[in-house]
Amino acid sequence: MKIRRLKISNYRGIKSLDWVLPTDERLICLIGPGDSGKSSILEGLHLLLGDRWNPSLADTDFFNCDVSEPIVIRAAITDLPAHLLKETAYGLWLSGIDTAGEVSQDPTDETEPCIIVQLRIDDSLEPVWTVERLLGGEGKPLNTYARREFATFKVDERIDVHLRWTRTSALGRLSDKGSGAKNAMAIASRAAREALASIDDADLTAVADRVQDQANLVGGGRFTAIHPGLDTSMASAGGNLALYEGLVPLAGYGLGSKRLTGIAVQQLAAGQRSTVLIDEVEHGLEPHRLVRLLQHLLGYEEYSQVFITTHSPVVVEQSQTESLAVVRNDAGSVVVHSLATSAGDVALRLRRSRPSSFLARRIIVAEGKTEHGLLMKYLETWDEDRRTQGLSISAGDGTVIQDAQGGSEVAIRATALRELGYDVAVLVDNDDTSIDDAIAAASAAGVEVFRWDTGLNTESQVVMHLDQGGVERMLDLGIDMRNDRETVLLDLKKHGLPAVVDTLSLSDWFAAGVTDLAAAKEMVMKAMIKSKWFKDVDSGRRLGEWLMVEQELFQGTSVEAALAGLRAFAYPARPSGEEEAQAVESDD
Repeated sequence: MKIRRLKISNYRGIKSLDWVLPTDERLICLIGPGDSGKSSILEGLHLLLGDRWNPSLADTDFFNCDVSEPIVIRAAITDLPAHLLKETAYGLWLSGIDTAGEVSQDPTDETEPCIIVQLRIDDSLEPVWTVERLLGGEGKPLNTYARREFATFKVDERIDVHLRWTRTSALGRLSDKGSGAKNAMAIASRAAREALASIDDADLTAVADRVQDQANLVGGGRFTAIHPGLDTSMASAGGNLALYEGLVPLAGYGLGSKRLTGIAVQQLAAGQRSTVLIDEVEHGLEPHRLVRLLQHLLGYEEYSQVFITTHSPVVVEQSQTESLAVVRNDAGSVVVHSLATSAGDVALRLRRSRPSSFLARRIIVAEGKTEHGLLMKYLETWDEDRRTQGLSISAGDGTVIQDAQGGSEVAIRATALRELGYDVAVLVDNDDTSIDDAIAAASAAGVEVFRWDTGLNTESQVVMHLDQGGVERMLDLGIDMRNDRETVLLDLKKHGLPAVVDTLSLSDWFAAGVTDLAAAKEMVMKAMIKSKWFKDVDSGRRLGEWLMVEQELFQGTSVEAALAGLRAFAYPARPSGEEEAQAVESDD
C-alpha cells in the first residue's frame, strides 16, 4: 500500500491540507517548528487507515473547536492487496492517479489505479469510513476488517501494551494466528508465575523468538532470552502474559528499549508492506540508537511507507535530503514542502551544517561568527527584558540564529529557507559588491535584509559612529580581546600608527602625527579586522555587550536601526490585545 495524496480539513490545528506525496520515497520525515501540524498529520493518517473501530473523539479535535464543519480526512491509495481489488470488494470503486498526484474518475493507461479512502466526522462525533469516487455520490462503507488490511500502525509513548498479550495488543494479534495461543493466554491470566513457567507452548515461544530477532534488528538491545512470563505489575487479572528477558519483563526496561521493541512487535503484527507512523522518533533514544533506527526504517523492505516527525537535529542531519519535508502552518492552512525539491543543493549544506534551523519558525541568518555572537548577546538581553514584562521570549517565538559562514552564503541560504516557508531575516556586511544582486533577490523573495552602510562590515560600522572617547574605550576592549596592551599597539602599528607612539591615548597619537579622528578610526578599523579581534562567537558576544554599554553613542545611527529591526523580527507582532493579555496573565 502507498499513500499518494492526502487531504485534511478541519482537524485539530489543520484547517486545510492538500499534500501530494513523493512517489519514490519510502521514508518521509516531517520537520518544522512546533504546532505546525506534524503530529496532527500522523494522527489523521492513523484515524483514517488504522484499524481502530471506536477512536476517542471530542469537540477539541475540530479546528478551533468548531463542530459546524465536519472533519474530513481523505487519501488516494495505490498498491492495494489483490483481494481488495476484486469486484466483490472495491474493484468497482477504483479511481486513477497520475505522476503529479492528480486524481481521475477512472484508471487509464496514463494513471495508476487507486482508491480514495475517506473518514468523515460531524458534530455527532461518529466516524464514518468510506471509499469515495471523484465525482461524488454516496460512498461505499469501509469496515474495520478492510482497514486492517491497510496494515497501518502508529508508534507512540504508550508502548507497554504491545509488550503484553491482550486482545487488542500487537502480541495478541500475532498470537491469534496460532492454534494453541489463546488457550495458553487464558491459562496464564489465571495462573501464578510458577504455574506459567511450567507451560510449554510452541506458539508463544515462536512469537517471542520472532520479537527477539526483530528487536535486536532495530537496535532495541542485546536480547538473548526473550520469553513469555507473567507480568504481576498489572492491576487486572487479564492480559498479564508478557514478554520477558530473563527474569525482567520488557515493560520494565528503559523507554528507548521498550519503544524499539514495541516497534518490532507492531511491525510483525502488521505484516508485510505495512505503513508505519512514528511521532517524535527520537523520544527516549540515544543518538547511536536513533541513527540505527533511521537506517532500519529506510532500508527495511517490509515497510511500504514510513512517516516520522522529529524535533531532533540528529534526525535532520542523518536523514537523506529527499526524505525530509518541512511543514508550515499559516492560521490553519498547512503546506508540506519537500526539502530536496524546494531547496536543492542548498538543503544539503544546511542539513549537514545547520540542521537545527529547520526546526525553528523564524531564522536570522548572520554573515559570520562575529554577527552570530553579537546577536546571541542581544537576544539574551531582549529575552530578559521581555520576561520581566511577562512577554514571550525568542525561544517561545521560535526564533534562531544561523551562522552562514560567509557573506556569499547569506542570500543563498536565506532565499532557500524563505522558499520553504520560513520567516527569514539577514544581518550582512556591505563590503562585497559581488553579492548585491543575490541580496536584492532575497529581499524580493520576502527576506528582511539588514545591511550595513556601503563599504562597511560590522567592525567598521561600529567604529564609524564613535567619538574620541568611544574609540579609546574600544581600544580598552581590544586589550581584553588581545590579552595585553602591547599586542594592541603592534596591531595598530601594522596599519599606520607611528612607531614612537607607546600609548592608546588619541591625544598622544595626534601629537605624534596622526592627522585627525577619521585617520585614527581608520587605523582602529583595520587593526580590528586584520588581527581578528572579534572573529569568533565569544568575542562577538563581547562586542554586543560593549555596544549595549555604549548605546548612547549609536542613537539615530545605522547600528541602532538594524538592531531595532532585528528585535522586531525576532518577536513577531501578536494579534491586537494579545501581548497585553499575556502581560496581565503573567502578573496574576
